[in-house]
Amino acid sequence: MSEGEIATAVVVVHHLEQARAALRATAEAGCAIELQSAPGAAGYAGVGYLKALGDQAGRELWIDCDDDAGLVMAALRTGCRRVLFSGRDDVRVRLADMAGQLGAALIAADAAGRTLIVLRPDDDAAAVVRAHLAEMR
Repeated sequence: MSEGEIATAVVVVHHLEQARAALRATAEAGCAIELQSAPGAAGYAGVGYLKALGDQAGRELWIDCDDDAGLVMAALRTGCRRVLFSGRDDVRVRLADMAGQLGAALIAADAAGRTLIVLRPDDDAAAVVRAHLAEMR
């Protein structure tokens, strides 16, 4: 990465307003963005909600299923195509194969090389994202 270039930002969002604000802030900065659910969010928010959140934002979320293989399969059945899994490596390999057959991607929740901007539910997403992007430059 050259000086002044910003890596793709992965922004952890909790609701539609945050997702839209993060998308606007990164677009203004000329930065690529990926949206991600909070850790384990598939378990408490549900994959349907998270899929709809991405659909409404116009950008599919990485859905964090924690270590629950059943939630990964539910996310794939729901049409989610970006899934995070923190369970055993042997299970992740099998789930990643299933995801690949559906045209989806499954990665370890702690995958290296991902720069996360983690928002809290009540954060001003645009302000937090802008501040992080300024630090990354």
